[in-house]
Amino acid sequence: RHVKKLEAMQAHCPAIPTTLQANLRDYQIEGFRYLSRLAYWGIGACLADDMGLGKTVQAIAFLLEQAEKGPSLVIAPTSVCFNWCDELAKFAPTLRVYVLPLQTQNRAAMIAALGEFDVLVSSYGLLVQEEAAFLEKDWHVVILDEAQAIKNNATQRWKVATALKGACRLALTGTPIENHLGELWSLFRFLNPGLLSSLKNFQQRYALPIEKYQNELAIRALKKC
Repeated sequence: RHVKKLEAMQAHCPAIPTTLQANLRDYQIEGFRYLSRLAYWGIGACLADDMGLGKTVQAIAFLLEQAEKGPSLVIAPTSVCFNWCDELAKFAPTLRVYVLPLQTQNRAAMIAALGEFDVLVSSYGLLVQEEAAFLEKDWHVVILDEAQAIKNNATQRWKVATALKGACRLALTGTPIENHLGELWSLFRFLNPGLLSSLKNFQQRYALPIEKYQNELAIRALKKC
């Protein structure tokens, strides 16, 4: 099934949504198409451009393309959440944007009521606090901004993030690896469970040979993943 989808994906050349209120640069157009193709294929995508290259606007173009298929969720650090709201209002005014409120009694009802063309913006902290409501919802798109926030697979935020139900998963980060290769495994466990095998196998096959012995075969094998 994956091979057939991969073959069909070669001819998939998505158009920039007409409702996007922005002129994308060539590399941003390619970034949007990359996200769209992987969603068409049915796998998660990591957009790891450097800071300032417009990861957010590429993701917003993707949200517009997918909006009619169901609700979207954007998880970001608290300091970035309102920037997302501003950018969505500016570049995608046809989307309905919600921020999870401080009043706990209203959160579960808001999440349950979300539908197509709706985008909920939430912090990582509230993701953990409202775990039950988030995990019960069938999201179409789930975006983790500053996705290195889930680099530690022993944290509750990683456990909740990886348990989310999302047809399309996207991670935005300028620093997918900050300390060691285990952080890369944590990120891709959210995006594509099983791609890098279990953590134990990943450590034995890639992390230890690369970090301790700089093994070229392991490095090339990991790049091919």
